[in-house]
Amino acid sequence: MYELRISVTKVLGTCTADPPMSPGDHFHVCDGDLTIPDGGYICVWALQSMLPLITPKEREIAEADNDDWMWRVHHVQCPDPKGRVIFRIDRVRKLEKTHGSAARASCATAGQAGDRPKAPEAVCHDVAPRPSPAGEPAQKTLRDLRVVVERGSPTCTSGMAAGDHFLLRDGRLYIPPGRHFCLYALHAALPLLPAKQRHVEDWDWMAEDHTIICPDPAGNVILRIGFDDAPR
Repeated sequence: MYELRISVTKVLGTCTADPPMSPGDHFHVCDGDLTIPDGGYICVWALQSMLPLITPKEREIAEADNDDWMWRVHHVQCPDPKGRVIFRIDRVRKLEKTHGSAARASCATAGQAGDRPKAPEAVCHDVAPRPSPAGEPAQKTLRDLRVVVERGSPTCTSGMAAGDHFLLRDGRLYIPPGRHFCLYALHAALPLLPAKQRHVEDWDWMAEDHTIICPDPAGNVILRIGFDDAPR
């Protein structure tokens, strides 16, 4: 298994994230966990499009070059045709055969050299509301979300514990410095998040559903989606 570094290499057009993603922005995947440099973020739309590639790229490919297309795949782009942010997936090191807390400790200290965190002021400013068609300023109704591990499990293979969380602000996902979030659990939560940020009717099933269970039946970690009203 390999640790991955996924970096923005170029932007063809205008990235619609605010602030926009730029060359050099990156995150790491190590032993199934995602980490982001302090102050950095990853666009959720782009992340969802690259997730199917991440797990096979972490692993050895037994097939010959001509028998498996995964050998030649190193780039993926954001689905937004106006932005076309190009990411490169690189293997930065091969992981040792360690387990449990030893493996997580190894991942926590890996890949820190050369990280280029964003300046906090570039991340935490408010987004100016877009004007309405009539020219009047539109009210910002998009809510920030905090997705928290409500119930951990000693059998969770990623070591997720109660209180672990990530934030979603507009379309940007943040993980606290020095922490990680399991890709398996994140993948289960992602399809619900854009809808949970927006107003839903009282009769909509989404209004009452706030919890998600990780797809791994060995762990049964429970996530809760809530609003994050802390000032930016």
